[in-house]
Amino acid sequence: MRKQVLWILPIILILLSGCINQAGEIKAALGEKFTLAIGQSAAITGENLEIRFVEVIGDSRCPQGVQCIWAGEASSHIEITYADSKYQLVLTQPSDSEAEFASYLIRFNLTPYPVAGKQIQDRDYRLELQIEKKTS
Repeated sequence: MRKQVLWILPIILILLSGCINQAGEIKAALGEKFTLAIGQSAAITGENLEIRFVEVIGDSRCPQGVQCIWAGEASSHIEITYADSKYQLVLTQPSDSEAEFASYLIRFNLTPYPVAGKQIQDRDYRLELQIEKKTS
């Protein structure tokens, strides 16, 4: 019995470490597209910049399969750590799906898009991002 426990323990640890890496921090280069789940963060390689997807504040986008008077919008709350200071920013689409922060341009898209009759759970939201340096 003891040999079985010693054999199973490393397998459990390996499986758990895989789960931890999926929920952990992502690394992305400037210009590279990446996706965050709520609570997940990404460090931008070579920059003193980290972005964390905090929550979806609101999603009033007109669902597919429904005719609406107004297209609606979706707002995502992100936290930016830049030069050891924290900043709060709300990204709202469909504006331009771009926002500026310091010397950076943030392109973003919140998925999935609503479908009539289906509720989107917080765990299903993903924020697609691309960070670039602003051009002068």
